[in-house]
Amino acid sequence: MALIQQITSGVYQGPNQLVVPCVKPSSTFAFIKKQFKTIKAAGGVVFNEQGELLLIKRLGKWDLPKGKLDLGEDFKLAALREVHEECGLNFLGLSNKLATTYHAYLLKGRWILKKTVWFKMIAWGDASVQPQIEEGITEVVWVNKAFIKAKDFDTYASLKDVFNVIEFPKQR
Repeated sequence: MALIQQITSGVYQGPNQLVVPCVKPSSTFAFIKKQFKTIKAAGGVVFNEQGELLLIKRLGKWDLPKGKLDLGEDFKLAALREVHEECGLNFLGLSNKLATTYHAYLLKGRWILKKTVWFKMIAWGDASVQPQIEEGITEVVWVNKAFIKAKDFDTYASLKDVFNVIEFPKQR
């Protein structure tokens, strides 16, 4: 596991994504997770009544609203709270869990592993949105499927799998 030590010590200079072939994936992943400080987060894959998807723009890339769990908060409540805070939506219905993603980043010299649980949601009624500027969100928009399938759609690598499993509601 010298590779894991290289990554967590900050000396690794390879690609930003790794495939780790192994015999026992769950044991290997458990070992890898122990090398990081883990932060739990939750987010929403939010549709309006017209079947459009909610996106935010943060740090120049398209993203989905999400954030860290507060003390004592579960994933569902955190997802609802974060969508409300980041986008200004008040009337949200929470549906099923869609996916769980992990991504690692360096923060103040320490490697962090962020686990994000994604939930499908619907915005009822007034779906006007407003970006939470203090969180670095510069835009909040409702988009159709063609928008996220466009070749120039710029998002984070950790979200590409989430965007690939999103099923847009049938248009009325």
